[in-house]
Amino acid sequence: MQGVLALNVTRGCSHACTYCYCRAYPEAPPPGQLPVYANLPERLEAELARMRRLPRAVSLCTASDPFQPFPEVLGVTYRAAELLLQRGTTVTFLTKGWIPDEFIALFARFPGQVRARIGLLSLDARYHRLFEPGTAYPEARLENIRRLKEAGVAVGVRQDPVIPGVTDRPDELDRLFSTLASEGITHVDVGYLYIRPGIARLLELELPPAVARPLLRQFRGGPLAAVAASASTQLLPADLRIRSFFRLSMAAQEHGITPILCRCKNPDLDGASRCQASRELAYSVPPRGPRQLSLALA
Repeated sequence: MQGVLALNVTRGCSHACTYCYCRAYPEAPPPGQLPVYANLPERLEAELARMRRLPRAVSLCTASDPFQPFPEVLGVTYRAAELLLQRGTTVTFLTKGWIPDEFIALFARFPGQVRARIGLLSLDARYHRLFEPGTAYPEARLENIRRLKEAGVAVGVRQDPVIPGVTDRPDELDRLFSTLASEGITHVDVGYLYIRPGIARLLELELPPAVARPLLRQFRGGPLAAVAASASTQLLPADLRIRSFFRLSMAAQEHGITPILCRCKNPDLDGASRCQASRELAYSVPPRGPRQLSLALA
């Protein structure tokens, strides 16, 4: 991802997903608090003015969500995105929130510079209530896809984190992929749930015991790996992920959708690949010309 920088508007996230690695950091703000970097647009404008070469792309809110439902957050996000787009920098984001109309209008002015990903794992209301209580309802995220497409923006879907036994049940998968296919989605990026001590505590605290205990038991024997800047990340056992991804792939392909198993969260699986979002932002190296000058001698 050479040349792609990250920019976070808040510390922490109000969406309160139970599996969130950002909420599990020791320095994460306590529940009910959301620090906003209110002077970020001014600082960003000054920093861009000093740069000899502007970033080719910026990923918004990699440790939070750019579309948290607070005017202060949305105002900072809007001004930051506008500054970058006006300077020719591509803006990419992943969201499980509702994208307000003013952002759709902004993106419609720079459609070729926006790469959008909508996080969507399940259409089930109970799943949403238990695992993603502060996010936009699934129907609203589907509406995001429609509105972004109408604005000419490249938009895809990310299934992350897939939770075995919860979001990969055949009936759930069929319903989800049928709906996504009707919205014109042809690829989905797939990642699986992983845990660290802080994530395990969140799951134990915020999920009913009947849900949390069998979920955490699935990690027994799972490998430790360096994922998302931590070497102490525990993955689900490889055979469990392989079986789950096979079911997911079969369901997706029935509806003409290609699933891409994200390599950054599955470094131990041979079938994992670079996700579609990364491919879209891949750095293209121009072909080199000849390194040796040949002279024709008379």
